[in-house]
Amino acid sequence: MKDFIDQILEVIIYGGIAIGLFVSLLLNNRNAKRSRANIFLSVLLISLSFSITHILFAGRILDNLSVEAYPVGDPTFLLIAPLLWFYIQELTGNKVKLSIASILHFLPFLFVIFCSLYFRSRPDQSILHIVQAQQKLVVIVFWVFTLAQFTVYQVIIRKGWVSYQSIIQQEVSNTEDVNIEWVRFFLGVFWLINFFFLFSLFAVIHLDYMRWLGKVIALLFSLSIFALGYKGILQKEVFHTSVGESTSNTDSSLVESETRKIDIDLKNRLLDYMDAKKPYLDPELTLSWLAKELNISRSQLSQLINDGVGDNFYNFVNKYRVEQVKKFMNDSSMNNLNMLGLALEAGFKSKSTFNLIFKRFTGLTPTEFRKNLS
Repeated sequence: MKDFIDQILEVIIYGGIAIGLFVSLLLNNRNAKRSRANIFLSVLLISLSFSITHILFAGRILDNLSVEAYPVGDPTFLLIAPLLWFYIQELTGNKVKLSIASILHFLPFLFVIFCSLYFRSRPDQSILHIVQAQQKLVVIVFWVFTLAQFTVYQVIIRKGWVSYQSIIQQEVSNTEDVNIEWVRFFLGVFWLINFFFLFSLFAVIHLDYMRWLGKVIALLFSLSIFALGYKGILQKEVFHTSVGESTSNTDSSLVESETRKIDIDLKNRLLDYMDAKKPYLDPELTLSWLAKELNISRSQLSQLINDGVGDNFYNFVNKYRVEQVKKFMNDSSMNNLNMLGLALEAGFKSKSTFNLIFKRFTGLTPTEFRKNLS
């Protein structure tokens, strides 16, 4: 039984390496839409694949070579967290600029490479011998630093994710294609990896090295590759310009009373447009598109909805969709459609989102509401 489980684990782990390399090529082939986000994801997948390979073989056929090549530790571990952060930044429209600040994220990786090359290049090899003699201490320092780095980036990524979830509801009316809810799950996997990093640190200090710990970390890295590869292929980039960028040159120097009057006029224009043109029936409706139709700036429309209507764009539009579904329920010509059909006709993109939104605004599920009508 143990041999069978080991074989299953090896299939998953080796599969992770293969999938990581394959998806990296797939994301950057000639027919694929190349993007900076995909480039960061590809490098991240390759780094994870390399780290898994190092974990699997460093203690077997490459043990001596590993210590000589990387006496300080495997530097690719220090690439994973920064690359994940860069990928999510690009994915959400926060373009990563090549600057000294961005290069600083890779200083730990470069430092380990430099130390490894320096120790090996010394003619007398004295420093290398000292490092190898104090290998346990070096490993402890390396794992403490790696654990700290992973933790810091996870906190930063989570903070950015929370901010992003709020921002997309100010821009889009359907979040299915641009939602990165999966990031929360992925961060959970990385917290689990952190736990095993911590356990590995404990094992190095108090116990002899346990090979199964390396296998567990390799397994988690492989599962991360499967999840990232799958989501990376399907995930759309959300904003191609800065979220806060204005789309109009509207004069902002009006006096307060005049601005207040214009806001009332704009609110009436907005509500009249929503009733007459029914733009909410388009599932791809965005704040930027609606602002362009009303010939006002994106920021102006956002403020109008927030302050004038008292809601964000996402809820504002979906309230109209819920009301439209209610009208469809009372329309005998729509009786041939089931509940999902009505939702799609009203501008929703999925049954789960429709059910959630409908109950939020009515207090009832769509089925319960329809029964009450009859």
